[in-house]
Amino acid sequence: MKREELISLLAGESPANKACREALERGASFRVWDGAHGLVPANNLASTYRARESITRNRGIPTLGFALAVETLHALGEQPVRLGGVTQPDPPYYFQLFLTADVASVLACIGVDQKHQERD
Repeated sequence: MKREELISLLAGESPANKACREALERGASFRVWDGAHGLVPANNLASTYRARESITRNRGIPTLGFALAVETLHALGEQPVRLGGVTQPDPPYYFQLFLTADVASVLACIGVDQKHQERD
């Protein structure tokens, strides 16, 4: 997938989509997993990310779009979802992308502040 294609798929104005799109426009690195190994049933992801949402909230880690992404994944049931990720180095932020199996659209986007992982 080309950068411009992924940017166009992040056309929504949610805070997570907008921040991820802007990170890509500034040159952030990205990856979309391909092949069968890149596909996971949405409800499996919903369970995993529901737990991760609780952990990040309890630790006070700033996030974008977490609750909405978990709701979206839960509603999709067994539908296969393709994973992707965008890493912005400065300020450090990671965006987890959930795309349709055919990579025709972004279903959900989660942004997680990575400053908490920096070591002094």
